Amino acid sequence: GTGKQATDHRAVCPGGNRLGKVAGIALPAPHPRSPVNARLLALLPAAIAINLVIGGLVNALGLPLYLDSIGTILATVLAGPAVGALAGAIGQLLFGLINGYQWIPFGLIQVVIAILAGLAASRAGFRTAGRSVAWGLLTGLVAGALCSVISYVVFKGVTATGTTAVVTLLRQLGWSLPVAVTTSSLALDLVDKAAAFA
Repeated sequence: GTGKQATDHRAVCPGGNRLGKVAGIALPAPHPRSPVNARLLALLPAAIAINLVIGGLVNALGLPLYLDSIGTILATVLAGPAVGALAGAIGQLLFGLINGYQWIPFGLIQVVIAILAGLAASRAGFRTAGRSVAWGLLTGLVAGALCSVISYVVFKGVTATGTTAVVTLLRQLGWSLPVAVTTSSLALDLVDKAAAFA
C-alpha cells in the first residue's frame, strides 16, 4: 500500500532526504523507479542553483575540490538519473558561460555522476554514510579518469583554480604533465565525490 511504499522509499535512499534538508528544500520522498512528474521537475532549477553556487564558491576560493555535483546527485536520488543528468549538464553549461569555456566539456562528467548516483540509489547505496562514501569513491574513480583525459587532451592540465595549482606543484616536483594531470584528477575527484555523496 501507500504507507509501505513510503517506508520503502526512506529505507532505500534516506540520503536524498538528508541532502534536501541540507539544501533547505522541501522535497518528496525519493524512489529510483518513480515516474518523473511536475513536482519532481521543480527540483531542476534548485539542483542547478546548488551546483552553481557551491561550485562557484569553491572555485573562487581556489580550493583543490569541485563540489559542483551535489545538486546533480540530489536530483538523481529524488527524480532519477535523467533529471539528474539534465540538471548537471545545464548547470555545467551555465557555469562555463559564467566562469570560462574550459568548464563546459566537463558536462559529460555530470552525466556520468548522475548515472552512477542512480545506480547507487537503486542498490540502497545511500542507506548509510559508509555506503554513500563507498559509492562516492567509485564515482570519483570513474569521474577522475575521465576528467584527466579531458584536462590533458583539451586544456593541457589548466582547468579549475585549485586543480591547476596541484598540477603546477607536481610539475615543479619533476612529474611529467600526463602523470601530474592524471594523479591530481584522480586524487581530487576521489575526495570530492566521497564528500558530495556523503
